[in-house]
This record gives sequence, structure tokens and C-alpha cells, in this order.
Amino acid sequence: MELLNAEDLQIEEIEYQAFKYAKKLKTLYLKKNLISNIENFRGVPLLVHLDLSYNRITHIKIDAFAKNRELERLLMNHNHISELPGFQNIDNLEELNLSNNDLQEISDNQFRGNPMLNSLDASYNQLRHFNLNQLNDKPNLSFISVSYNNLESLYIPGQVQKLDARNNSISYINANSCSLQNLYLSNNQITDISALRNCRSMIILNLSHNKLQSIDLIDAMPELSNLNVAHNQLFEINFPAKVAHPLQILDLSHNKLSFGPTNKFDQMKTLKLNNNNFIEFKFGGMIKSLNYLQLSNNEWSCEKITQIMQEKREIIYDINETCINSQARLLNGICCKDYKRAFNDRLKEMIQEIFVHENVNKKDQEKCKPTKPAIGVNQPNVQTMHNKIAELDSSTREMFNELETVKSQIAHIEQEIISNTTRQYKLQTVNQSFKQLVETYSGNYGIPKEGLISPSKTLEKVEKYTQDRKRNSENLLARRTNEVEATNARMESKNSEKFTSQSENERLEEVLKNIKTKESKLKKEKQLLEKTWNRNSPSVHG
Repeated sequence: MELLNAEDLQIEEIEYQAFKYAKKLKTLYLKKNLISNIENFRGVPLLVHLDLSYNRITHIKIDAFAKNRELERLLMNHNHISELPGFQNIDNLEELNLSNNDLQEISDNQFRGNPMLNSLDASYNQLRHFNLNQLNDKPNLSFISVSYNNLESLYIPGQVQKLDARNNSISYINANSCSLQNLYLSNNQITDISALRNCRSMIILNLSHNKLQSIDLIDAMPELSNLNVAHNQLFEINFPAKVAHPLQILDLSHNKLSFGPTNKFDQMKTLKLNNNNFIEFKFGGMIKSLNYLQLSNNEWSCEKITQIMQEKREIIYDINETCINSQARLLNGICCKDYKRAFNDRLKEMIQEIFVHENVNKKDQEKCKPTKPAIGVNQPNVQTMHNKIAELDSSTREMFNELETVKSQIAHIEQEIISNTTRQYKLQTVNQSFKQLVETYSGNYGIPKEGLISPSKTLEKVEKYTQDRKRNSENLLARRTNEVEATNARMESKNSEKFTSQSENERLEEVLKNIKTKESKLKKEKQLLEKTWNRNSPSVHG
């Protein structure tokens, strides 16, 4: 026998010599039982596949697998394991699943003797320490999952191609050498990703829900096709300068971005820009390849939105219902503003003007630079030149003062934009929660939707319906109470009648008893009279 399926048989323990006569067993399924303790599997030295998942295992003896050198696949997920046994002697181990247990720590030499390890899953535990550096000597290791733990640092083994470390507390990353193609780091505390510059084979990168403020490593990932940096604190994102890139999916939503990339993303399919501070975005050639676009909750220029709507209205999958900002208006479902010029164009023009003025002033100063007076120079002319220089200096100072004022105004406007966007997002969140609450109450109480009626009106209907329902319940309760009281009264009346009937029956029974007694007495008297009559009869005396 090479295969034994003992799944879901309510097995509570494995006896010491349970596999005494199963020396050739290679595959053993013990899934979904009630096993809590594992001693060893010495009786099955040829075991290749062992499934212990979905049990109640809390303890595994340190040398439980010491004799199972041929084991390739070991599944121990969904148990209550808090301490691991030794795996050092399992030379052929390829797949190990430890997910959904109670592990808090994995020692630094836990996998010292498993050269063939290919897949390791330690997700959904309580891990605070697991140094992946110990896996650097596993040439076949391609997949690791440590998601949903409490790790604070992450070492990326050089040969791993797919790494899932979502939902931890990671703030430090180390990747000296990197072969990663898929990396999932969402929901962590990451502020710096410079260590990932070595990951030139990256295809999918998820950094959403972290604390990033800038990204400048896209040029180091020429194969990247899917990038998610949503829900960060990004103010800027630097892309390769005007070179083609295979990026197809880009999620920049829920950040603080104002400017978009200017390079060529001719293969872009999905682009999410919602919930930022964008005034405009230079789509370039990507507008032709896009088939999914999100734009809502930004500071768009109405001119830009009109242009996008004319070119690709059918690919926009999100719209604003209302515009919170009083200066914005709703245009084809997107809030926008009528800027005289786009913000960044105005800024560039001001910088260019300043640069020109500075160059002119420098040239004027060089021309008007005082030199040693020559013989015969008219002194009043020299004084006039000094006066002109002073006027130019004064004009320059005034210009720089105006520039500082403009910069201050720009900074103030940016701060107002960020503040308004934050308030807008919070109000939308509250409004959405309010709508969901109303929808829930409407569903619970059977209130039908009526077109685009506002949530407040719907809530009034829910409240009225609740009050009517309360009154109906109170009336029903009163009627039921009256019915119960009437029923109790009838029961008492019937009980009284029953008691009276019982008394009358007892009286009649007593009367009947007396009658029977009298009847019996009369019968006896009759018999005596008959006897007396017979003795005195003439026929008797002749």
C-alpha cells in the first residue's frame, strides 16, 4: 500500500505502532481530524507526501520527522502550533505550509538542512522574528509568504521570485541581490524603498497603504508592468525620462500628487488617478491604449477634462455626484475648475521670467560696473551710471520681493488645496457611510428606493416607518393583552362552573347513595313481609 486517505475520520491520536505494517506508504492524508499531538512517523520511512492540515495540533516532538528523509511535501496549516520541530534531516523537502498557526518566532537555523526547498508559506501567524536570510542558500526557493504577521524588517533572499509580505509592520527592507518578479508589501509602515533598486526583474509591485512620499526607482525596473502605490503620502513620482516602458497597470490613487509622468507609457491599460491634487495630466500616447481610467476627486482644469471626455469618455469608470468645493463645477461627472492657465504652466512661466530678468540684470551690472576713471571722464556721467545701477538694484529687489510674495501665495494655495481635498475626502467618507447606513436601514425595514431621492429623505421615511411600526406593535400588544385577560376571565369562570358542577355531582351522588340505602332497606323489609305472609297463609295450615 502506497497511499492511505484517513481524512475527516475524527482521529484523535496516532498510536506508536500505527504504521507498523505500512513500510511502503508514500502518501498519507490525515486532514480534518482531531489530532493534537504528534510523536513521530518512524514507521513510514518512504513517506513523500504528508497532510496534517486542519487538525488541533499543539505539540510536535522535536524529532518527529527525523526518519522521513524522503518527505517532499509537508502540510501543517490550520493548526495551533506554536513551536516547530526539526526539519534538518528532510533533505528532499520541497513544499512546507505552516500558515494559520500560532507561531511567534522561527529560529535562524530552522531550515539549515533543506536544500531542495521550493515553497514556504508562514502566513497568518503571529511572527515577530523570522530572518529570511537563512534561506539564501536554497537555490530552488521561488515562493515565500509571510503575510499577516507582525514582522518589522524584511530580508529578501536573492533567488526568490515571488514574495508576499502584506499586512505586517515592516519599516526596513534589505535586498542586496534580487531576482523578484512579484512583490506584495501592502499595509506596512514603509517609508524608503531604495533597497529595491536591485530588483530589475520586477513585474508586479504592490506598495499600497504605506507611508511613501516619493518614488524614483521605476527606471531600475525595465520589466515592471503592474505598479500599485495607492494610499500613500506621495508628493512626487519620478519616471524614466521620455523612454518607452512596458507599464500596463498603474494605481496612483489616494495620494497628494499634482503632476503626472511625461514619459511614454504606450502599453498602459489601467490608470487610477482619483483622490489626488491633479490639475492636469499629460497622457501622451497612453490615451490610445487605455481601457480603464479613474479621475474623480482632484483639482482638474475644466479645459483638460473637456479634452479627455472628447477623446476617451467611454473608459472613465468613476464620477463625482457633487462638488464640495464651491469654486468647482461638475463637468460630465468630474469636478473641475476654470483656471486661466494650468498651475504648472503659470509656475514655469514665472520661473522663466525670473531667469530672464536675472540674466538681464547681470549683463547690465557687468556693463555698468564702475572702473578706474580715465583722464577726461565726465564725473556727472559716472554719477548718472551709479544712479541707474541703484535703480536697477532697487527694481531687482522689488521683483524678488514680488516673487517671494507669489511663492508664499502659491504655497498657501497648495496648502488650501490639500486641506480642501482632505476635508472633501472626509466628507465623502462620512456621506458614503451615511448612505450605507440608510441603505441598510432601508433594506431591513423594506423601504423601496425612489430614484435619486436624498439619503436624508430616505432616513425620514425610515424613521416614520419605524414609528408607525412601533405604534402598530404597541396596539397589537394591547389587543393581545386584552385577549389574554379575557381568556383568563373565561378560564376562571369555567373553573368556577367546574367547581360548582363538582359540588352538585357530589350532592347528587350522596342523594343517590341514600336512595340506594333506602332501596336496600325496603327490599329487606319486603322479604321479611313475604316470609311472614307465607307462614300465615291458609294453604300452609290446611
